Amino acid sequence: MAADDPHRLGLVPLADTVAGALLRRRVLVVHGALDHDRASEVSATLMTLDALGDEHVELQMSSADGPVDAGLVVADVIDVLGVPVHTVGLGLLSGGAVVVLASGSHRVLFKHARLHLRQPDMTASGRAIDIERTMAEQVSRRDAFYGQLARRTGRSRGEIELEWGGGRFLGAEDAVTLGYADHVRG
Repeated sequence: MAADDPHRLGLVPLADTVAGALLRRRVLVVHGALDHDRASEVSATLMTLDALGDEHVELQMSSADGPVDAGLVVADVIDVLGVPVHTVGLGLLSGGAVVVLASGSHRVLFKHARLHLRQPDMTASGRAIDIERTMAEQVSRRDAFYGQLARRTGRSRGEIELEWGGGRFLGAEDAVTLGYADHVRG
């Protein structure tokens, strides 16, 4: 390494180097909150990788959670890409992250992965008319979420809604049986 090498001087953080190396291999890692900003970032990265090549992209998720509409944004992007997206669940996935996992063309859960099926949070405040409008919008998003999961799992919307109403945790094998993933690895 040269004396002025940016890696040696600590000017290039290791995480950036690792993330860059993964992206060159067409692997995108999502962990933590899949909020609206992160969903936009993931969507933009997926579209960029789609534009840069024809091979599949692997989207790995670990301990991911987030609002339903953030997950639906990423799921919608996956639907329109010109390359397959293989989704991999590595840890606990809940909320919007579950629909992202289910959106992959090849869906894998590691044996220790878990899905937390809990109804999307709904909150509203303000005047009565504002609360009514906010709740109607949230019900619409929740219905779209359940509809997407039903389509992606090959099951009825009613089954999905009941399943999510209880706040269940699913192990990897059960998640495959219920259609959220295709198989268990490792």
